[in-house]
Amino acid sequence: MTKPLAIVFYERLLPGSQVVNRLTDLGYRVSTTQSTLDILTLVRNAPPMLLVADLLLRSGDFTSIIRELKADPLTAHVPILGFCDPKNKSLADAAIKAGAALVTAEKGLLDQLPQLLEYVLAVD
Repeated sequence: MTKPLAIVFYERLLPGSQVVNRLTDLGYRVSTTQSTLDILTLVRNAPPMLLVADLLLRSGDFTSIIRELKADPLTAHVPILGFCDPKNKSLADAAIKAGAALVTAEKGLLDQLPQLLEYVLAVD
């Protein structure tokens, strides 16, 4: 049986690489990118079970990418789990409004990842 695919986007090595390792430990195949230019192509060409993304970019934020993914019929179904600093409430709110399934604080993300995935992947 093929392991489910998770795509992880991050620019910061920590916690990005830790999320990749934790997903691998949980039985996922993981594909990573650190380029916002690659996200849309990657999600379209290798449809993942979910996308996990560090929402805070060096210049800007990830919300425009979330909107574009949710507007495309080929990628709209992919659940997005975002994470950021809990002090950045406006970024978390904007990501939810753009279509992220859940935004969580990066602190505690690794410990809570199984429960967060269960929530994000729940079918209504």
